Amino acid sequence: MQNDDFKYVIQDTGNVYFGKELTYNEMMERDDVPFKFKAIINMYLSNDDVLDKKISEHIREIDTSSFAYKVFEQLKLAVRVCYKTQAKGFWGREKEKWVHEACNIKQFCEERRGNMDERGMVIEDISISKLALMMLKD
Repeated sequence: MQNDDFKYVIQDTGNVYFGKELTYNEMMERDDVPFKFKAIINMYLSNDDVLDKKISEHIREIDTSSFAYKVFEQLKLAVRVCYKTQAKGFWGREKEKWVHEACNIKQFCEERRGNMDERGMVIEDISISKLALMMLKD
């Protein structure tokens, strides 16, 4: 049986969140992915041979000069990451603590992507702005 814990699409009033394990092909098959985002995948990403990739893998290796990157900037794509860090607990004892941070794609590519492995950082999910999606013109 396949583990689908990180293959989800959740929407709130302002954003659409995609689980890190979803591939673009799986997004195209789902009913809960906004149609306009499917159209963007079909128009702008299908030429890049990324449809079989997980969205998290694509974001980790995206070229900042690519058209897909520019589209994601327009969609105000945000990447939520988590990592362990040392923190002082009660009475000065050291303990491990999970830190969760969200950043836009530009900040992720410039600041976090390069040191993900050494910090033990993992992508939790990816989100796009519904307003930006609505305002994007074909």
